[in-house]
Amino acid sequence: MKNIVKYFVSTVMIISWLTPVFAEKRETATQDQAAIIAEARVIAEAYSELGWFTGSVLLARDGHPIYQASFGMADRKAATPNRQNTKYNLGSIMKHYTAVLVLQQVENGAIELDDKLEVFDLGFAPDAASKISVRHLLHHRSGFADIFTAEYRENQLAFDTIAKRLELLKDAPLLFEPGSEHHYSNYGYVVLGAILEKVTGKSFATLLQQNIFDRLELVDSIYPYRADSANQSLRYTFNYAGEQVLVGVTEHHGPDGGIEATAADVLTFYRAVFHSDKLLSPQKDTIREYFSTDGKHWGAFGGGAGVSAAAELDLSNNYEIIVLANSDNLVAERVSGRIYSYIQTGSYDPVTLPPHVYAWKRYQEMGAETFKSDFAARYKSDGYTQFIGRTLNELGMSLLKASKWNEALDIFYTLAGLFPDAPQVYDSLAFAFLSQGDTEKAAQIFRKAIALKPDFSSDYNSDNYGASGL
Repeated sequence: MKNIVKYFVSTVMIISWLTPVFAEKRETATQDQAAIIAEARVIAEAYSELGWFTGSVLLARDGHPIYQASFGMADRKAATPNRQNTKYNLGSIMKHYTAVLVLQQVENGAIELDDKLEVFDLGFAPDAASKISVRHLLHHRSGFADIFTAEYRENQLAFDTIAKRLELLKDAPLLFEPGSEHHYSNYGYVVLGAILEKVTGKSFATLLQQNIFDRLELVDSIYPYRADSANQSLRYTFNYAGEQVLVGVTEHHGPDGGIEATAADVLTFYRAVFHSDKLLSPQKDTIREYFSTDGKHWGAFGGGAGVSAAAELDLSNNYEIIVLANSDNLVAERVSGRIYSYIQTGSYDPVTLPPHVYAWKRYQEMGAETFKSDFAARYKSDGYTQFIGRTLNELGMSLLKASKWNEALDIFYTLAGLFPDAPQVYDSLAFAFLSQGDTEKAAQIFRKAIALKPDFSSDYNSDNYGASGL
């Protein structure tokens, strides 16, 4: 049950600014450069032909581009194509920019990695403030939950400042003792932004501009988002039907995500971090601890509604892969991951549709009743490995956005049949009824979640659909 709950908690909707990062030893490149360029083109074009990938690819070696291509539209209505000078949202890749700003303050002595929150007087409860360190925040070991509370999801655009975001979890209980576990938290990087502003007396935007953009002459990187910025892409979601649908800006910028940049500027940033002292002193242990500069591979990814970004650095062979997209469902990392795999092994996983799009095609083909009974086996036999609960939940939520009420309910009831003991399933099902205006049925369904876990709180509705305590 614990693992199932974790999957549902982290995937109940498209999560913005999701960025797993890693550095590990890999085998050296098995392919020559010409073959790598040719296969990078094949991979990018394959995802474009699915209608899924709209964005830019930059493959470089030693910082020098060896393959660049752009696909799809920056603005579909105006028929403006994506180009190499198009700006895309970086999602959680921005966290590395925030980390650089923090580590710069560590280098100049204004911050210590082991400083606790209490040093900065941000208004956190003494018990938490005396235990959570800057190091914990950087490495997602603070114990803070993620920012995606029901209150936040109900009106994401209302949280347009660091101060407003900080209030979301300031009084919430920690998930674990700081330092004892790892839990990805966008909120932790919001706290780091607040610390930077407190220590320097400057706005986060000013620090980013002066200490990174200006130093590296990143003239095609901006923060915050501006609709009138030259060569700015619009954001499109790749929906259940395999269509690109305009979603626009669904969240405000913050230290956890929000930079708009070109692929070339992202390459310049990472080259500066790993191969120069323009931003940090790479020989210092504090830098090596965070960026793993002694590793063989570094990867960073970001995603959200209409956003997908990936940066993969082959530190053994000096290949750099930057993929930025103004479509979503993690398509950029699908492209970058296959290019990297080809560099290392000469092979890669097949190019397939996103799981929720595949699931919709099977639903249409099989019909509702057969889908409920047979889809799980078909999903596995067709080679899809993403947790099926996540796939069905994403499909159901996509259908709700399109007001396909009956189809969405079919999907959520299929989910309930597969995971009858997971309270998150009934939260999704309750949200489906609430979306249709049936508040009484929503409360009735949510009581099943509470029966399974009395202290369970909705990820979608801050009032628990009025069902708590009934």
